[in-house]
Amino acid sequence: MCAERGLDAQQVTEWLLVGAAPDSPLAVGELLELGVTHVLDCRTLRPVPPPAATCPDLVWHSAPTADDGTSRGADWYASCVAFAELASREESARLYCHCAAGVNRSPAAAYAILRSRGWPPPSARARILTRRPQARPRYFEDAERCLHELGFAEQGNL
Repeated sequence: MCAERGLDAQQVTEWLLVGAAPDSPLAVGELLELGVTHVLDCRTLRPVPPPAATCPDLVWHSAPTADDGTSRGADWYASCVAFAELASREESARLYCHCAAGVNRSPAAAYAILRSRGWPPPSARARILTRRPQARPRYFEDAERCLHELGFAEQGNL
């Protein structure tokens, strides 16, 4: 019998956490203990809803994408940013971005979210890579291109 895995996450800001998939009831319980209210799942679609998706105390959003090294596309970043914006409307919201291992896709989503909130590129990059050392900036340049395509620079957000 395998032991249940706990949460593998780091806090990036007071309201944003990044990490690996919370695929056990123990991990979901730890999210709730941390005050997480919203979960952004950046993995490809699951055949069975993950535990966070069925937890009544969490607002769960799927932004599915493969970790294949190609561009995530502007629509994917827009979905991540829109969900973060929705979450931020709640005063005590805390958002958890995750992918399978918390190394490529969820750091990219967190980067786009920080950038959309006015963080300069070096600051957003450094914060994520310092707080989650196993993260890789594989898609950060892609996020920059797509956020510009979405018009964030023109709106004064970048």
